[in-house]
Amino acid sequence: MITKSLFCFGFENPREAELNASDETDYESSTGIWIEGQSDDEVMAWGRAIAEQLVVFLFERAQIEPYSWAARGFAHWIEREPEALSMASYLPSVSVGEMPDLTVLAGDAAYD
Repeated sequence: MITKSLFCFGFENPREAELNASDETDYESSTGIWIEGQSDDEVMAWGRAIAEQLVVFLFERAQIEPYSWAARGFAHWIEREPEALSMASYLPSVSVGEMPDLTVLAGDAAYD
C-alpha cells in the first residue's frame, strides 16, 4: 500500500559550512519533504537520495565544492508527531523515484 510520509533531514548549507569551518561552530539546517512510497525503508532510501542532491545543488549554486551528505552522517527520520506533520503542509511532495524541484526545496534552506 502506498502511503505519504514526511522525510526530515539535517544538513549544512554553504554559509553554515563556512562558519563551522572558520569558527568551530556547529550550525545546521533541517528541512523535509513528503514522499509517497510502499514502505518506510523505501521512503528513507529515496529521502537520503534527495538530501544528497539538495546539498550538491546548494553548493554548486554557491560555486563551492559540495560535500557528501551521506558520508557526514546527518540525522534523518520519518516524522510521526501530529503537530510537526500539520506544520509541514507547505513542503513539496514527490513519489519514490521522482526528484523534487530542488529550487523549491532549497527555499526552506535559504541563507545569506
